[in-house]
Amino acid sequence: MMPGSWLTGSLILLTGVVLIIFLLARLIPRTNHDKDTVALLGVFTVVALGLIVLGGYLSLGSWSTAMGMGCW
Repeated sequence: MMPGSWLTGSLILLTGVVLIIFLLARLIPRTNHDKDTVALLGVFTVVALGLIVLGGYLSLGSWSTAMGMGCW
């Protein structure tokens, strides 16, 4: 079984990837790209990228600590 931080990081990472796919496949092509929509899509993109970075940090950070390569 995976440790809690690996599981949490993986789920956060998966959520960010799914949000990016949803934005690219469904939301962006169907909008009319006025200023408000572009701003909102920018906010959603920043949130999705933040989720990906946070999930990667949690899952890979706990992996490197488990492998003995943690912070000195």
